Amino acid sequence: MAPAEKSKLFDLKYQLLQYGSHHHNFWNVGIHLTCIPIILWSALVGAATSGPLIAAPSASAVASGAPLAVGLSKLYEFCPPNAALLTMVAYVSYYISLDKVAGLLTAPIFLGLAKHATYFLETNPQAKKIALGVHVVAWIAQFIGHGVFEKRAPKLMDNLLQALVLAPYFVVYEVLFFFGYRPQLKTELDVLVEADIKAFKAKKEKAQ
Repeated sequence: MAPAEKSKLFDLKYQLLQYGSHHHNFWNVGIHLTCIPIILWSALVGAATSGPLIAAPSASAVASGAPLAVGLSKLYEFCPPNAALLTMVAYVSYYISLDKVAGLLTAPIFLGLAKHATYFLETNPQAKKIALGVHVVAWIAQFIGHGVFEKRAPKLMDNLLQALVLAPYFVVYEVLFFFGYRPQLKTELDVLVEADIKAFKAKKEKAQ
């Protein structure tokens, strides 16, 4: 990540602008709305293979009412604290820092994805093969979306943060904007995205 982009790590408008400039075509947006959740879920299936990364509390500790033991026990009831769950906790924490309302609204979804990925891994003998298959297909579909419809390279090429961490949040914002969330921000972004795309096309034509 370039120093300038690193300094804007918590600048929501900047991050949404960078995403919107590379995901403006109707078909490409549709592909990403479909494939990003699939990519995230399938990656979480792989992450869940780590198993619990925090030891379960003993029955005696839980019975004693120790707050930490009781808390861990409740966590285990929801989902073992494996790499999938802990990754989603980190993601959600970052999303909340960008926008508290959007982050909190979607926290149950992302944490639920980790829970489902863990359940799928534990109950389906072919889980890893299935997850790998859909993961690869979804990535290929996204590259097709950029190459055939958007005709602009994905942000993956110069910003791994957006590709691997922020992409699911951008899907959330596509949906929230559709339902009228933060209309002023949406209007401002539309203007900035159009200007960025126009500048990109002009630069591309000049290089030809």
